[in-house]
Amino acid sequence: MSSTRRSVGGRRIHLRAPALVLIAAFSALISGVVASAGPASATAETVTVNLASTSGTATGAGSGFLYGLSQTGTAPTPGLLAALDPTSDRGGGARLSGDGWIGDGYTAGAGFNARMTMSIDQAEQTALLPSHPTYDLLVSDLFGADTTEPSNTVWPCTSGNCSNWISFIDTVVGDVQAAGVSVRYDIWNEPDNNSFWGPGYGGTQYFAMWNSAVNEIRRLVPSATIVGPSVSNYNTNYLNTFLTGAKSAGTLPNVLNWHFSGTPVADAQTTNNLVSSLGISPIPLSMNEYLNSGSQNAGQEAWNLTQIAKSGLSSASHAIWNNCCNVPSLDGTLVQNSAGTYVPTGQWWVYKDYGDITGNLAAVTNGGGTTDAVAGVDQARGRATILLGDSAGNTGTVSLAINGLSSTPWLFSSSGMQLSVQRIPDQNPLAQPIVVSSQIVAPGTTSVSVPINWVAANDAYFVTMTPFTTGVTTIDGALTSPAPNYFQYGSNWGETSGVSDMYDGTANWSFTPGSTAVLHFTGNQVALHAVKDVDQGEMNISVDGSAPVTVDDYASTRNASGVVWTSPVLDPGTHIVTITVDSTKDSASSGYNIALDSADVYSATRIDANATTGTHFVYGSGWGETGGVSDMYDGTANWSYTAGSTATMSFTGTKIALHAVKDVDQGYITVSIDGGTPTTVDDYAATRVASGVVWTSPTLTAGTHTLTVVATGTHDSSSSGSNIALDSVDILP
Repeated sequence: MSSTRRSVGGRRIHLRAPALVLIAAFSALISGVVASAGPASATAETVTVNLASTSGTATGAGSGFLYGLSQTGTAPTPGLLAALDPTSDRGGGARLSGDGWIGDGYTAGAGFNARMTMSIDQAEQTALLPSHPTYDLLVSDLFGADTTEPSNTVWPCTSGNCSNWISFIDTVVGDVQAAGVSVRYDIWNEPDNNSFWGPGYGGTQYFAMWNSAVNEIRRLVPSATIVGPSVSNYNTNYLNTFLTGAKSAGTLPNVLNWHFSGTPVADAQTTNNLVSSLGISPIPLSMNEYLNSGSQNAGQEAWNLTQIAKSGLSSASHAIWNNCCNVPSLDGTLVQNSAGTYVPTGQWWVYKDYGDITGNLAAVTNGGGTTDAVAGVDQARGRATILLGDSAGNTGTVSLAINGLSSTPWLFSSSGMQLSVQRIPDQNPLAQPIVVSSQIVAPGTTSVSVPINWVAANDAYFVTMTPFTTGVTTIDGALTSPAPNYFQYGSNWGETSGVSDMYDGTANWSFTPGSTAVLHFTGNQVALHAVKDVDQGEMNISVDGSAPVTVDDYASTRNASGVVWTSPVLDPGTHIVTITVDSTKDSASSGYNIALDSADVYSATRIDANATTGTHFVYGSGWGETGGVSDMYDGTANWSYTAGSTATMSFTGTKIALHAVKDVDQGYITVSIDGGTPTTVDDYAATRVASGVVWTSPTLTAGTHTLTVVATGTHDSSSSGSNIALDSVDILP
């Protein structure tokens, strides 16, 4: 833990006129962003991914957190937490008032009980998540050893007397067993750090404390999982001392762990060799704190995750530096907006995308550079995914070579493979990553080279490859096997079959508040079908960590398979919808049940506003074009600030979504379909979003339609200009 804080600055790119000034300004501003963000790469780096060479399974090791939850464990909301597919959590009530067992006079009083209650609540809440993360209970936190302990602390087993310590262990285990929660016992945090353990690491008193705790826990619960020694940094001497002593006493842990390894791959191999040399059977390894405070940014976080994925570690937990210990921000992975609501940052999106590295790990080589990647090949889910990070904050061009495509013919439809590149800027907050390129790769292609313009230091990038399809796919709520689109359920969900008025005759249901289900899908939009009836309650729905929307499933007349919620149009790629049972219901309803039926997944075609062939915009007078805009699709903006300037597009489909810049200098546009009544759209925003959806059409009859966009020359009173900048459109068939 630390009080160190770090901030990352940035500069906004504005779209202004006249055209010549605009172009010059863009060049200057883009250069400024790159120059101010961090050191430029001296030479271009190359990262090579070979999809034909796979080894091991992507386990999500690294998507764990130390603290970062609220005291009750109910925040962050399931929409923010479940979307990360977390594999582990770690806590024990550190810094809660009352100072634990020590503060209660070495007995179970109010201070200890507060920490125990918090730990149980957090373990219960995380157990509701579909990923079922482990919960490492920091026993030393419950004792009160969280760096705030008094100087006259009586440490466990002082003068060889372990009686009070054993009484403490009995109380801890008894409370856990009575609550019925599943935890792993993390006996002592950083015993090599005098701030946490005063008597000194590795000596007689340390092993008396460790051995007595292990023996007592295993006496009470023979199947208990024990983790340790949780030393403060990777140190082979510390691990050797611990393993030698614990082996001699017969108190080896079930999981061997440490904190803050800078080279996880090498250190894991060294540890495995050490374990073998001591005649100890292989043991799972964990780094239950990683990321020093200066590395808590999207790019370096992604780089750390690439190393953890390759290391074979069973789990790893994001450390806590700024928000210890009961602030529900996952230590800066989330930030509060102006309304006080926690929202995603660039780091959150890195974890979300890391959760989409699934299947088998593909071979990655980086030529010794500081940019590295982790890649997953998942035929069951119909995708290959790549997360790239950099350990040095470099900028410049990274050449991503993707080989071995002949080994993955299932990645291609008859129309080809869609390959999309997203930039994850290190921004706080970040509403969504930026799709910087998307291409259709022809069937039969064996390799492809993707240039990535690494715009700013601390960026990360995410690449998805999926069969190119358009249309709609319906999936049953009972489809839980990994597939391109499938449901995943946490605790307290049931399934009923033979329901005649539901899709495929199945219903997946829960009436327990907090119970969470997630829908994984690949596409641009999803519509959720659920039961509406006299006994149905309310549910909260979030897509990719967005603010949850409450949906009331009460109806006086049953409708078992209607659409109850439709997502906005999203960027092409993998997405997660989180569905959480609420504790509220309509006053007319007789129950709180939620029953999911199915989902419709829509895949769209994205067209750059700068396209000149096929389906494309036709621009009238008063429009300009600018390239090299890093946060816009294909790096282009088509803009106007002239009242009456018109852009039209003829397209074939049933829905169209318009992407445009929202920023402090943007004005009003009007948008219409087929000459209908125009809708006014305000493109002003206090915080720049360069490629988000600003307007979506209603569902149209299948056929050809015309979209008309008009610059009005007017603007919101808060805006400094009336410029309009079009980015792209998504067309749903």
